[in-house]
Amino acid sequence: MKDINKLALIGGSRALSGSIIWPFIGFALYDVYHFSLSFVSLFYIFQGVVSIFAYIMGGYMTDFIGRVKSMVLSSALSSISLLIAFLVNLPLAVVVFILVQTFFNSIYNVSNTSMVGDLNKEFKGLVISFSRIRVGINAGWAVGPVIGGILFTTWSFRELLLVSSIVSLLPLPLLFSLPDFKGKIRIAINLSRSFILFLIPTFLTFMIMGQLGFSLLTYYDVVVGLSTFQVSLLFMVNGLLIVFLQELIGKRLTGKMIVLGVMLYGVSYFAVAFVTNFILAVVDMAFITLAEMVVSPLSQAIASSLSKDESRGREIGIYGMVTALGRVLGSSYTSFLMNYYLYSPTILWFLVSLLGFTSAVLYYPVIRKDVKSTS
Repeated sequence: MKDINKLALIGGSRALSGSIIWPFIGFALYDVYHFSLSFVSLFYIFQGVVSIFAYIMGGYMTDFIGRVKSMVLSSALSSISLLIAFLVNLPLAVVVFILVQTFFNSIYNVSNTSMVGDLNKEFKGLVISFSRIRVGINAGWAVGPVIGGILFTTWSFRELLLVSSIVSLLPLPLLFSLPDFKGKIRIAINLSRSFILFLIPTFLTFMIMGQLGFSLLTYYDVVVGLSTFQVSLLFMVNGLLIVFLQELIGKRLTGKMIVLGVMLYGVSYFAVAFVTNFILAVVDMAFITLAEMVVSPLSQAIASSLSKDESRGREIGIYGMVTALGRVLGSSYTSFLMNYYLYSPTILWFLVSLLGFTSAVLYYPVIRKDVKSTS
C-alpha cells in the first residue's frame, strides 16, 4: 500500500474519532454544562493559545525525533486525555482535558502535514496527495457527526468522549509501517518573505473555515429550529461530498484558484442568513463544501511548497499554528457576535462573510507573484 494511502486511512480513523465530539463541544459547554456564551467564546480563545504552543512544540518534535514517533506519541496521549475527561466528567475538568487533547492533536497535525511534504516535491503532487488524504479524513467526518449526534441525543456528551478516545487508538499499528523523516536540528526558524505574506490571509481563511461546527450548530438549532441530529446530517453531507468529489476537483486545481475558493466561502456563509429550513441548509452546505474542496488542499500544498526540506516540520508548525488559531478564533469571533446579532442573521453572517472576502483580496498579490511556484 502506498504511504499516501496509509496516511489517508489513518486520517479517516482520526477524523472519525475527532468528528464524533468536535461539532458538539461548544454546544455541549453551553447546553449540557451550562456555561455562558461568553465562556464558550473564551474557551475557543484558550484553544487558540494552546494551539500556538502545540504547533511550535510539534514543529520542533517533528524535526528532532521524527514524523512517525511524533504521530504515535501524540495519538496515544490524545486518547488518554479524552478518557480522563470521560472518567472525571466535571465541567471544568472536561474543559481542561479537551484543551489537553487539542494540544496533542495539533502536534499530530504538524507531523502528518510535514510527512506529505517529504513524500512529494512537485506542487501538483502535493495538491493530489492532500486531496487524497482529505478523502480519507472526510470519510470519517461523514460518519462521525452522525454517530455523535445519535449518542448526544440518546445518551449524553460524556459518552462521546469515551467513544472518541477508543476510536483514536485504532490507527496506531498502521503508523508504525510508515517511513520516518527528520529535519536538521536547529533552534532558529527563518521563514521566507513569501511564506510570511501567505500566512496573513491564511489566518482569515481559517477563521471562516472554523464556522463549520459550533457557529452553524448553534445558529441552526437556536434560530432556524433544526435539531442537533439534523445539523449532524449536514456535517455528513459535507463529508460525503468531499469523499466523492475531492480527488476529481483536486486534479484540476491551480494555486490561483485559492482566491476563488475563499470568495465562494464568503458568499456561502452570507447565504446562511437566508436559510429557513433543512433543504436550504443542505444546498448551502454543498456550496460551503465546494469552497472547502478548493481552499483546503491548495492552502496545505502552497505551505508545503514554500517550506524548506531541512526545517519543514518547524515551518509547517508555524503554518499549523496560524490555521488552528484562525479556526478557534473564528468560532470565538462568531460566538462574540452572537451575543449581539444572534437574531439579526443578515448582520451576523455578513460580518462572518467579510473574513472570506478580505482574505481573497490579500491572497491575490501573493499568489500572482508566486504563480509559477504554485500552479
